[in-house]
Amino acid sequence: MLNLDYLAYHNRFAAVSILEKLLLGGGVMTIALSAREPLLLLFIITLMNSIILTAKIPPGYLLRLWLVPAGFLITGLVTVAVSVSMEPFPAAISFTLGLWQIGMTTAGMAVAWELFLRSAATLSCLLMIAATTPAAYVAGWLSCCPLLRPVMEIALLTYRFIFVVLHTAGQIYTAQQSRLGYVNWRRSLPAISMLAASIGRKAFLTARDLSVTLAARNYSDRLVYRCPLQTVHKGRLIGIICLLAGLASAGLL
Repeated sequence: MLNLDYLAYHNRFAAVSILEKLLLGGGVMTIALSAREPLLLLFIITLMNSIILTAKIPPGYLLRLWLVPAGFLITGLVTVAVSVSMEPFPAAISFTLGLWQIGMTTAGMAVAWELFLRSAATLSCLLMIAATTPAAYVAGWLSCCPLLRPVMEIALLTYRFIFVVLHTAGQIYTAQQSRLGYVNWRRSLPAISMLAASIGRKAFLTARDLSVTLAARNYSDRLVYRCPLQTVHKGRLIGIICLLAGLASAGLL
């Protein structure tokens, strides 16, 4: 996450307006959720990942970003594609385990393939936004809407606390490691339990200090966001609108 946050601030598209990136990512994601054509979904996956690579995100790091949700995607595909029954059923691939017949039907594999493409296309849109736009800027931009302001403030505070917890965990881990807390498996278990307990306690203390700090600075139920001035490029905006219109038309055909 630390590398992702750094790359979000230091990429080729960091100066592109948030409106353009959210319109592109959100619009294409909406089309991907309703599209059924495999070629269209494959095009969306290729387009979003190409944008990420064009933004100078290292290919190796992009692959690492995909590895985490890949486990959830594969688990979902297995549950959809594989059928288990005590009664025989027509299956393209099957084997018998005791009284159970386990196999994959043609319809199940088709649904699993469509689900995979739609999930991968949607995830590509989210990764494009996350890799090219800092979360603090997104929260600050969306907070302009009064209905979204409380949600964005909670999201920003939560995001900030992730880094606080990671920093605290790193300090505790270094202190434990210097005392040979992870020299073997037997000593690692109590060290990990102490690490988890210490992180929880320090997180609550940090939250209390933050509340006191905000009260001392006349906090009035609204955080002040500092976002850089950004100009919407009319040419890019027209290109994004035309792209969304073309994808929507292809999805309806």
